[in-house]
Amino acid sequence: RQVGGAQPRGPGMERSDLIQKNGQIFQTQGRALNEVADRNCKVVVVGNPCCTNAFIAMENAPNLPRKNFHALTRLDENRAKSQLAMKAGKFYTSVSRVAVWGNHSTTQVPDFLNAKIGGLPAMNVIRDNQWFKDQFTPKVAMRGGALIKKWGRSSAASTAVSVADSIRSLITPTPPGDCFSSGVCSDGNLYGIQEGLNFSFPCRSKGDGDYEICNDFIIDDWLRMKIKAAEEELIQERDCVSHLIGREGGACAIGPNTPDTSVPGEK
Repeated sequence: RQVGGAQPRGPGMERSDLIQKNGQIFQTQGRALNEVADRNCKVVVVGNPCCTNAFIAMENAPNLPRKNFHALTRLDENRAKSQLAMKAGKFYTSVSRVAVWGNHSTTQVPDFLNAKIGGLPAMNVIRDNQWFKDQFTPKVAMRGGALIKKWGRSSAASTAVSVADSIRSLITPTPPGDCFSSGVCSDGNLYGIQEGLNFSFPCRSKGDGDYEICNDFIIDDWLRMKIKAAEEELIQERDCVSHLIGREGGACAIGPNTPDTSVPGEK
């Protein structure tokens, strides 16, 4: 099941307002899934902020396995692969093992450290560390805004392709050594990410509809710093919607002075 149904951000609407409005929608969606959905169904959340919306739906559907909820970060992975391929002058299909960590926002972390181009480490093919950090990383996060600036509209086709890719990755065995990105429940992860979030990880599948989080990715200090910032943002978003998942005491720290990390063009 694909879950869209999110309200777009209107004039004067703060990011916290958007989280609250769409959170209510996905609270209702989660409850409906809990009542009538097949217990083996897979839920792919597209409506933004998709990681927190997937988290809300998951928390409101206790009868469904938590692993069955996905947020669409495959779109970010596909964009990252395209940027690596163009920079290296290689075909898109030569790029593998590209993970996107964290949130579908500008804090997302497209992982160049573990990526490969033509079977070789991407950093051995593109020998420009500053390009990776200063151009590649923000360009992937801001790609949606660049498309809108050029074409005057967001790319629904790219989103649709990414949804299909996400589903295909669950029903097709992941090639050895490769991965796919998806916002999934962080329970049991080996990277120190707080449990109970919807967080984008590198995943692999046997093609049976299930998946596991890859446990063999190298994390250096720079990558760890970026991943931590994404984790903190998702914790902040979770606290803003605590009342929608039956938890008391949550305080929303996202306000008018909070930096806006919504993906450009997807606000």
